[in-house]
Amino acid sequence: MYVGRFVIIGKTNGKLWAGYRVSSRSFPNRYAVRSNDMTVAIMPRDVKDLEKSPYISYNTIKILPTAAVVTNGSHTDPIVEKIAMGYPARDALALTLLAMDYEKDALNTPRIAAVVTKDSGFLGIVTKDGISVSELPLQDGDCYMVATYEKTTFSKVTLEATSADDLARKMYDLTFEKPVCSAAAYQKDGGFELGTYNGPQ
Repeated sequence: MYVGRFVIIGKTNGKLWAGYRVSSRSFPNRYAVRSNDMTVAIMPRDVKDLEKSPYISYNTIKILPTAAVVTNGSHTDPIVEKIAMGYPARDALALTLLAMDYEKDALNTPRIAAVVTKDSGFLGIVTKDGISVSELPLQDGDCYMVATYEKTTFSKVTLEATSADDLARKMYDLTFEKPVCSAAAYQKDGGFELGTYNGPQ
């Protein structure tokens, strides 16, 4: 099944985590890179691809002291800014998705987003037809995802991880078609660590 890009949240051994995977037919030549200790970006290997689409390069993960934000586009930063200003995670997701709307490309690609805080997980999606944002209860072993295609409602998936790098690798290895790269944030030492995986080298 081809689901496009997806975000995921879960909990393993008391640790909350969130991740993102690029699956792509049109722009497979991309990679996930840590810009710094608080940010992971999705970048094209050929900068000329940016002339073809404004939607293929963005900060996909940003870390705050109390939260990790994961998205499939340029809405990462506005969500982070709202949480930093004191907005609840649910409100930051809803306001940003409503304001930025779905991507105005040929496929009307939805914007998707995830937030994990110290004790809660949230998913959000805005499509051409509507918007949905929910706090999802996360017990050990729980995992939820939402994708740009096919799996556009919040659904359970089986995945557990023990670190950010482990999560990034396991997301890449899920059976959904056309994996390109993945990135993850995982609770550690009162904050979050980052991980990336760009496929077999």
